[in-house]
Amino acid sequence: MNSQKRVLTIFIQLLSGVSLTKQDLMNDYKKQSSTIQRDIALIEEVLEEQVRSANKLDLGKLDRKDKGMYQLTQFLESNTLSDNELLAIIKVIYASRAFNKKEIYSLTHKILLLAEDKKRVKHFISNEQLNYQGVSRIDLLAQINFISDAILDNQKIEFEYTKCGVTKTLQRVPTAIHFSDLYFFMLSASHNAQDNGDLSLLNKFRINNIVNPRVISSKNKTPYKERFESGILTNRSAHLPFLGHELTMILDFYWDPVYVLDRFPDSKIIKENEDGSFRIEVQANDGYGVKMWLLSQGDMVKVISPRHLKEYIIQDMIGTLNYYGYETRLKD
Repeated sequence: MNSQKRVLTIFIQLLSGVSLTKQDLMNDYKKQSSTIQRDIALIEEVLEEQVRSANKLDLGKLDRKDKGMYQLTQFLESNTLSDNELLAIIKVIYASRAFNKKEIYSLTHKILLLAEDKKRVKHFISNEQLNYQGVSRIDLLAQINFISDAILDNQKIEFEYTKCGVTKTLQRVPTAIHFSDLYFFMLSASHNAQDNGDLSLLNKFRINNIVNPRVISSKNKTPYKERFESGILTNRSAHLPFLGHELTMILDFYWDPVYVLDRFPDSKIIKENEDGSFRIEVQANDGYGVKMWLLSQGDMVKVISPRHLKEYIIQDMIGTLNYYGYETRLKD
């Protein structure tokens, strides 16, 4: 192996995350210490030139903290995922339950290939892997890819969709993909649109329930003002995927307010009430997701405003109590 090929090989090893020692390099290439030192000096010179150059390719300095050992520590920390980061990603993917078993195992395998200590990472996901039950029965990633292409090419698609036992053939121009609460969704309206119970008017679809999607036309540009903003929906719908018009909600919360502040990141505590509850102002929407969340809090929450939302919660509670034989009426 000539000197140029040797230096390039050493450089590639460093970029791949390998920690090299002078002794190992001397043994591998059958070279004297002085030759390896010249190779390393050349690599360091190139790295320093990259820092000063206009192309902004900063690979960091060669780490020589341990005598006779070389590693691109700064580059690796900035451009590669650590085992802890990979473990966190796998945990989140398993907790989503979005994918079928074939896809989740494939994703896990590919992510584990990036791990330095694969055995350690596997140890902390073994139970999730053993008991995994995904909600999707189809190959979800292929469907997501099809819809992504349709969005980028402004295409209208036709597909079959079933809701509450009713199946219809629908045509929509998809504008966004959103994930929340077990499902990936295809959107064809803004985050401020109303969810509609009428299947023919629906604009939010579980991607795993879309059957036989096909392109029927192109150049279907959606006006910018009607764009879907996934981040706003997430922040204002209690992380439940229901569209709706934005509103400001005032409520009293009778437990740790972090349960509200974490669920609605655009919320703030106005004051602490005399009874120990917290009055909180929440930026939300009027979709069913917010209503579901309020009802799930039981006696920990009291809606102060808006009035129509307060009345909805009251009537729903009365209806629920009636199921159990409790007759209720509002105080005069």
